[in-house]
Amino acid sequence: MIGIVFPDLHRAYIETCRSIPETARDLLIDGADPMVCAYLICDDKGRQLMEVPFADVLSTAEIRVSRGAGGTRPTHQREPARDEAALISFRQIFARANAGCILLTPELVVKDINEYGRLHSHTDLEAVRDVYVLDAFDLAGPLKTILAKFWTLPQCGGTAQLVDMPYCVLDAAGNAINGWWSARAWPLVGDDGSVIGLAAWGEPSVTPRAGGKTAVLSA
Repeated sequence: MIGIVFPDLHRAYIETCRSIPETARDLLIDGADPMVCAYLICDDKGRQLMEVPFADVLSTAEIRVSRGAGGTRPTHQREPARDEAALISFRQIFARANAGCILLTPELVVKDINEYGRLHSHTDLEAVRDVYVLDAFDLAGPLKTILAKFWTLPQCGGTAQLVDMPYCVLDAAGNAINGWWSARAWPLVGDDGSVIGLAAWGEPSVTPRAGGKTAVLSA
């Protein structure tokens, strides 16, 4: 979209919105977070006319975050159909991402982890599938409380950022060692505005990114 000329602002906005889902997929595959990205629409003199945040455009399959005064509405779909819809969306977007990605139900039950996530966190998906997320991983005390806070924000329709969570990672030689994960989470939203699942993508590191102080930030 960079450098493309449109006849008017309306057409520029429409075409920019249409391009965002494909760009978001590419960003996720590269391990980048599309929910913090935006396109800028400028005039022929380079003056900014409009900002189009990806988070305001992405639809259900592209992990839209529902916004507005009312926030996201409680899910009212039948659970099997709801969970299947979330799983299809999750796999379409996250399966090939170069980041650790996990799908939970709105009730915080683990449904899927992509291949990168399983490998780098040394996690057996079948051992944690259909398990409450706070019981699925070897965490206790303050770390378990921090993880609960991290998931509460997307449960309520917002986004959350987790920094320097100590957990298993792979080193350069492919060995499982103690390391750190930093992640972002957001709700998957159905066409009716209800939350059908929660998704997160995370990046492992053998060294802490923020001094090793684990924290949750609202985004």
